Amino acid sequence: MMQYQKVLKTNLKTNIGIGLITLFLSILGYILYVFMLFLISANKDYNSLVFLFSWLGVFLAAYIVITWYKITGYIFSPYIIFMLFFLLFNYGQSLMWAFGVHIPTEIGQTPLFVGFDVASDADIIKAQALTLISILMFHLGAVISSKKIKIRPRGRKPSVDENNKSAILKSIYYSSLLLGLIIIPNTLFQAYSDFQTAMVHGYKSLYYSEFANTDATIFALLRRMFFPCLVGLLIGSRYNKKVKISVYIIFSIYLMLNLLSGDRGSWLYKIFILIWLSHACYKPIKFRGGFKYSLFATLVLYITYAIVSLRDIGLSNITISNLTESLSFENSVFIKPFFEMGVSMSPTIILQKYGWDVWPYANTYVLAVLGMVTNKVIYALDIPFSIISSWFSQDYLGISYGAGFSIIAEALLNFGPLIAPLFMILLGYVISSLIFVDKNLNYKKRPLRLLFVVTTLHAITPVTRNYFQLLLKDWFYGVVLFLIFIILFKKIFLNQKHTSMS
Repeated sequence: MMQYQKVLKTNLKTNIGIGLITLFLSILGYILYVFMLFLISANKDYNSLVFLFSWLGVFLAAYIVITWYKITGYIFSPYIIFMLFFLLFNYGQSLMWAFGVHIPTEIGQTPLFVGFDVASDADIIKAQALTLISILMFHLGAVISSKKIKIRPRGRKPSVDENNKSAILKSIYYSSLLLGLIIIPNTLFQAYSDFQTAMVHGYKSLYYSEFANTDATIFALLRRMFFPCLVGLLIGSRYNKKVKISVYIIFSIYLMLNLLSGDRGSWLYKIFILIWLSHACYKPIKFRGGFKYSLFATLVLYITYAIVSLRDIGLSNITISNLTESLSFENSVFIKPFFEMGVSMSPTIILQKYGWDVWPYANTYVLAVLGMVTNKVIYALDIPFSIISSWFSQDYLGISYGAGFSIIAEALLNFGPLIAPLFMILLGYVISSLIFVDKNLNYKKRPLRLLFVVTTLHAITPVTRNYFQLLLKDWFYGVVLFLIFIILFKKIFLNQKHTSMS
């Protein structure tokens, strides 16, 4: 017991120290950011400052990883996965600039969108400053929310008995299996249909043509449980070999269909999550093994991005010339992902440059909560409403294709450049609380907690380059309803078991 208390005291001191340092850096960074908003002149050359801020992004990324490791004992964790995509989508190009890597189509070299100017150094530095302080504030919220690492002293009784833990695991497995019998075939069929359309008409036809998928049926909602079902099968079966092979085969088919269709994003989150889940529950990744996997993953991703780069022309129109171009250095896994993901900084630059106080509807976060189950709630309350992506592309930018959005751009749209970074503290607190995991989490003892973390991470990670109206709906149907089904199944399972024993 004394050893237990000593460890808790040490952890508490570490957490408080990291919290105070992060708070100090956040206050200092915010003050400098505010000064920059007023001191940056549109007509000056800030190339050196852009380079300096690019390196600040590298140091901030390192600080986040180190401090989160000190708090949780994990380097590779759900929070780090989320922050990885946060950085890549909102600061990816700047990270490349820090190492002197540039391409002709990067931000600052070509127009941000059709009909708009090329971003100047002043535009870029303002966006960099807002992004860096927002990420730091988000991390401050995460540090505040972090719990002390709980270490159970010897002799202390477990909180959940073995029979109940076994029942929970069985409930997760059989619930995932029952739902999967409906959802998995439907999802794969839809992926195959998208592949056929993209093969003939190109990837954009899936969203911006008469072939666009506008399915709003119950199956479209249930497809949000596809990945949670796969995760549930793995956790519920305790990574049974046959189940694991079956899940990986299903996911590989889904992955290949999406890749051949030209999708570059939805499968990427899933791969990182599956790797972490295997690391946490099945076989921890050692340094040597991780290095080998990294080399293999690099080769696979290199080929993957070559395929994705051909997505807009349709597979039937591929030639030797554009195939060679797709395998060039600029399209390599070391370069292209950073620049393609990093283009999500563009909406932030647009709102800063041309005006952020332009959203004609209610706060988007409030609308997201109200429309989490169905948008009919918003309509019933007679609240003016629009989907952010449609409004931003068509009404604000006046373009016919999707412009994308980002977690930072949405905060800026709602609160402006001064309040948006402060709001990120609250956002960091909430999101990190939902996906918090420390090194002592045993999935066999708390399987529902782990399932909640993994499925929530899967639902919320896309918001780094998207908006909360979509996120919360995905979270409700892909996480909340899924867990409710499991809990109901568990109650029925336990009741039947008790009845048969009496």
